Amino acid sequence: MTKKTYPITPAARVTMPCGEELNLTRPRSEGVMSDQELAFCRANDISLAYDPVQIGWISALAEDDFSPTFRKNERSKRSAVALMPQVNALHPQYRLRAWTEHDLSTYVDMLDDPEVWAFMPEAYPDPLTPEAAAALIELSNASNHHQVFAVLRNAKPVGQVRLLFDIDPLNPATAEISYWLGRTHWGKGIGSDIVKLFTKRCFNDNIGITKLIARVHRDNGASAAVLTKAGYMLQGHDPKDEGWTLFAQHR
Repeated sequence: MTKKTYPITPAARVTMPCGEELNLTRPRSEGVMSDQELAFCRANDISLAYDPVQIGWISALAEDDFSPTFRKNERSKRSAVALMPQVNALHPQYRLRAWTEHDLSTYVDMLDDPEVWAFMPEAYPDPLTPEAAAALIELSNASNHHQVFAVLRNAKPVGQVRLLFDIDPLNPATAEISYWLGRTHWGKGIGSDIVKLFTKRCFNDNIGITKLIARVHRDNGASAAVLTKAGYMLQGHDPKDEGWTLFAQHR
């Protein structure tokens, strides 16, 4: 049987049998290959390189945007932070990156759900229109006041994490984390994984942060359990709103 060949275009893009496009020159900062991408490359003799920083495989053609020269060209401190390694060695199936306009359909599918908004501090914008979703994505990437990342599991967005700075004028070393998951991804242990990973990432990448807090609605027992499992300690009611409970973890 003759093996099917997949010609590589000048832009080093190939379409896998599943129909998804694989960009072999995508930057290192976009993370290591998924299991599906890796299997495809190995089956078709596409050159790979092992990335010891991210503990995984990337294309041999990948752009090395972790280099000091690349960092000097970044326009802001925040964008440089966003391009740091996003993969945890113990959980290589997870990756963080900024939301993009290409995520809009998936973003709306997950977030236009009253169940997802049930325990958020903001009211559900019923419905969440594509225009409103696009504005939220733009806002998530437009401020140094926070860091917002799409959570990818096996290369597919499953939810979001956020780190909010400057929450306590008297203690700039305190920041707040929050997260949400699309409803189809509930009950699979993903929340526990990403809170642990994101907490470690926040402390590692922000040396001035010594304390992380999280606010949980008093009726959201599932999220309280996730935070407790991730090492957060119950602090009591939020003094700003008794309907919410505070959890905290110190460096």
